[in-house]
Amino acid sequence: MLLELIEYHWAEDIDEVLLLLGRLDVKTVPLAGGTYLLGLHDDSIESVVDLRDLDLAYISEDARGIHIGAMTTLQQMVDSPLLKELFAGLLARAAKNSSSSRLIRNSATIGGTIATGSASQADLLTALAVLDAEVVVRSGSKTQVDLKGGSYEHPGLALAGVVYKGKHERRIPSGEVQLSRRPAELIIEVVIPRPTLAVGTALMRVSRTPADVSLLHAAALIEIDAHTYRKVHLALGGSNMEPVRLYGVEQMLEGQPVMNPLNSQKLLTILQEGMATFRPPADIRASSSYRRVSGMGLAYRALEEAMNVASWQNVMSSERGS
Repeated sequence: MLLELIEYHWAEDIDEVLLLLGRLDVKTVPLAGGTYLLGLHDDSIESVVDLRDLDLAYISEDARGIHIGAMTTLQQMVDSPLLKELFAGLLARAAKNSSSSRLIRNSATIGGTIATGSASQADLLTALAVLDAEVVVRSGSKTQVDLKGGSYEHPGLALAGVVYKGKHERRIPSGEVQLSRRPAELIIEVVIPRPTLAVGTALMRVSRTPADVSLLHAAALIEIDAHTYRKVHLALGGSNMEPVRLYGVEQMLEGQPVMNPLNSQKLLTILQEGMATFRPPADIRASSSYRRVSGMGLAYRALEEAMNVASWQNVMSSERGS
């Protein structure tokens, strides 16, 4: 519990939140769903800013991609017709797998999940990594300038010590938020590139029970164009483990002809070579060696399913175009 809390702010404007987060005298943190923060034992936190009244709960689509507001709950993602359709339902399934409790999913938000990182134990983080999702963060900025009165040729108004308040937004890859996000930055939304028609995805997981957090999970995305694998993304994650993109495997598969039927031996050889440097961390649930050995089989199953779905989508899109 936050035993040293002395302030509780209910914000109605993002600028107000940024002003509060930017204070140096009182440690202030944003409060989203509260599923992680309210159970945190951190006596240095003195103030929280409730974000519920901000207009940040939405799921939309435009020419730039898929936009998911930071205050969108995991259950809203599970129920979204758009997310059930796009990427073969990968985001909706990952949001559901991130917590077996609907009560938690009704409170936990995508922004809070990303900000918490591996401590959230969420399969969603690995799905976002494999989709090349970017996190939009915003911070308040202040610039102090001294404007002199000018000269006879160029007269001006003398303004000394003027402070200009502005906003600064930037995008961070979802897998780099923990390292790159600054304390006073607020997560605004998640942006995911639009998928093509011939895209296949898969999400595989290993856990002690279906309702437990995953010891290890794998997410894969395959895009097919002109009978070749135009894009291959593969990531592994798990409890207390940041998602790891397997770039070696991806590079060996991208540009290769579609394997139809699937060449199991070739795929296994690629995985063995591409995962040679895969060294996952250990925790109380699983050892590093267990994850390393199990990761091979899990990655194979994820790629196999994603390849089959992408091939089927490619056939369907070809029939629609003819």
